[in-house]
Amino acid sequence: MSRPRLAVVVSHPIQYFAPWYRAVARAGVLDQRVFFCCDWGTEGYRDPGFGIEVKWDIPLTEGYDHEFLPIARRPVRLRFREVDNPAVGEALDRFRPDVVLVYGYAHRTQWRAASWAKRRGVPVLLYSDSHGGVRPGPLKRALKALVVGRFYSMVSGALSVGENNAVYHLRYGVPRERLFPCVLPVETARFELGEEERLAARAATRARHGIPPEAFVVLFSGKLAEHKRPGDLLDASCLLGPGIVRFLLVGEGALRPALEARCREAGIGGVHFTGFVNQAQLPAVYAAGDLLAVPSSMDNHPLVIPEAGAMGIPVLLSDRVGSIGPTDSARPGVNALVHPCGDAAAIAAAVERLAGDRSLLSALSEGAREVVRHQTPERA
Repeated sequence: MSRPRLAVVVSHPIQYFAPWYRAVARAGVLDQRVFFCCDWGTEGYRDPGFGIEVKWDIPLTEGYDHEFLPIARRPVRLRFREVDNPAVGEALDRFRPDVVLVYGYAHRTQWRAASWAKRRGVPVLLYSDSHGGVRPGPLKRALKALVVGRFYSMVSGALSVGENNAVYHLRYGVPRERLFPCVLPVETARFELGEEERLAARAATRARHGIPPEAFVVLFSGKLAEHKRPGDLLDASCLLGPGIVRFLLVGEGALRPALEARCREAGIGGVHFTGFVNQAQLPAVYAAGDLLAVPSSMDNHPLVIPEAGAMGIPVLLSDRVGSIGPTDSARPGVNALVHPCGDAAAIAAAVERLAGDRSLLSALSEGAREVVRHQTPERA
């Protein structure tokens, strides 16, 4: 008996999803082929958010069937018209899938793939991290209703990665019975260091950045961009003043020069910058931290939360982040504390509370490890 054939259409090899594709291949239940629109990640590319050349240092295309679709010009940014592979229909004709899984609707190729499937009566599954907590203004809402509604008319069902994501799918017409619970997968095994290895990495990373061994370290991991609001952590550091709390900002981006200049000019000594850190080195850097901060004003489903959670690091996050919920990756009181977006005083108060209450920190740390057990590639 032949296995059901699943075609996955995605913009490029993404570090978070490669382990999931391998897990599906190992399970042997589906005949899966992943169709990539471009080679970002496997080959170097200039990441617009980081502002530097990036090439991931972990395997992205090993262990599963995949195909790179022809593209007229390599994208400079992953914009709608730049990610356009007219030959996707021919590739799908050759593979003859029983189901097509598309990642969002932000690229022209996803529309081509969904249209191909609709014409042939092949079910389309939608996978995205959009969240229903974002409510645009009236004009944008009307435009989205037309454009996004048209895409959803080609969708047979959706993989739901949390409560807020489910709200989004329901808003655009996916019946509740066609929502299939899923997770955004993280290769948590890479972050689950043995205790001796974790302590050695913790000491080495702290020494490298001049952070005292006894410090309480708040991590930020991501692009130093406006919507990520790293400046709120500088504000919190000023409010906390000299003491045991340090902020370690892991990442690169357009805001870095201004943030560093502010630290120099204002004499903020409790903030440290690592610059860009590639995937293989991330666990050693995370080991230096006690708490993860995600102060973003817009962040659908940040996967730094389960990455840190695999190391027992809880999260302090803005109420604008889309992964907050009782069954999502940030569960208030279990592995997370939530603060109003842009409220540096609330951030400082929460950090001070956790730095002084090790029993609460320990409980949230255990909660972080428990939550992340449900977000592995195998569970996805």
